[in-house]
Amino acid sequence: MDSKQLHALIIGHLADRMVRLGVHERELDKGFDLVRSGLLDSLGYIDLVAALEQATGRQVDLEKALESGEATTMKGLYELFS
Repeated sequence: MDSKQLHALIIGHLADRMVRLGVHERELDKGFDLVRSGLLDSLGYIDLVAALEQATGRQVDLEKALESGEATTMKGLYELFS
């Protein structure tokens, strides 16, 4: 799965929350941190990762990924699932 497809999946999963919080898709660049921005809380992030795992057929070691410090950014998600 390429980054454009992955981006579309992420946006689809976050669309309602983005509308409620006034976050525009253009703001979700590679450096955008989904948790630090307040768009997702930790449980919401886990739900997103689970949805991406199901959609891509890939399982990730979330504990290891979170050690990098970038796993909650868009770039980090691209790296986990691309």
